[in-house]
Amino acid sequence: MIIRKWALVSLTAVPLLLAGCDSENLDDVQDATIEIDRIKDETVETFNQLVMSEADLQSHFDETMQTDDDLATLGDESSPVFENIASREEIVTELENKQSEFEEHQETLTSYEGELLDHEEVNAVNESVSNFNTHLSSYIDNYKTSLDNQRDYFTGLADENATYDDFVEGIDRINDERVTLLQMFPEIDGALIAINGQLSALKSSIDAQLSEEE
Repeated sequence: MIIRKWALVSLTAVPLLLAGCDSENLDDVQDATIEIDRIKDETVETFNQLVMSEADLQSHFDETMQTDDDLATLGDESSPVFENIASREEIVTELENKQSEFEEHQETLTSYEGELLDHEEVNAVNESVSNFNTHLSSYIDNYKTSLDNQRDYFTGLADENATYDDFVEGIDRINDERVTLLQMFPEIDGALIAINGQLSALKSSIDAQLSEEE
């Protein structure tokens, strides 16, 4: 089994403890920035939950193969591999929810029309979030397909007509899909790091403006 070390887990939160507001709706921009930062960190945690859950699949499959001679638990989907698949489906849904949350707070940044903040910095956060969501959408679509294929594969093993070739080919297909998903991670990781950096820049600008008002 490939041991994965994700750069995702190394991302740390950028605290955005800001105070005050002005007529330019800096308070709204501030709140949106704080929320985007929170969602970013929660997205990292959700990704890591997905990775850890996926790592459990092999042991569940091994357990089934060792204890269920006729593979009946694969046929009726009572094997723990299906609980694992269902768990990962829920995690993927959570990632989709994070996408929606990102987009909600992007709207606040998009609506900013003031002069105190550099619009390039505000737009940079929006672009980084959009870029991340694009990569995340592709990842989610591929992951959903992989989960469907895994479910079909495991139930198919219980078919009386299943052969050893079906067993091997299915394993190869699952592994190939995992490799494809793994290859998508550098871009996802890079997009998250970009969000982190753009948020830091915008935070500094907001801090500076609020300090001038004190």
